[in-house]
Amino acid sequence: MTFVQALIAFIVVYLCVYALISRICQCIEHCATAKAYSTLKENGVSVSLENLQKTINKFKEKPDVEQKATEK
Repeated sequence: MTFVQALIAFIVVYLCVYALISRICQCIEHCATAKAYSTLKENGVSVSLENLQKTINKFKEKPDVEQKATEK
């Protein structure tokens, strides 16, 4: 096997492994999103984008408990 053939084989194997790992990570991400969505639905939280943005903003406005503890 020449150097060029070895280089091409390495690149092909690298791309295949990269694609496989990428698909696995995408699957994990989608599963986590679906699980979080179902948890929100079970707890009665409305999952419309407007309501989610309001909820996120509400939590951002609250001061951190850790910041209060370090200030004292």
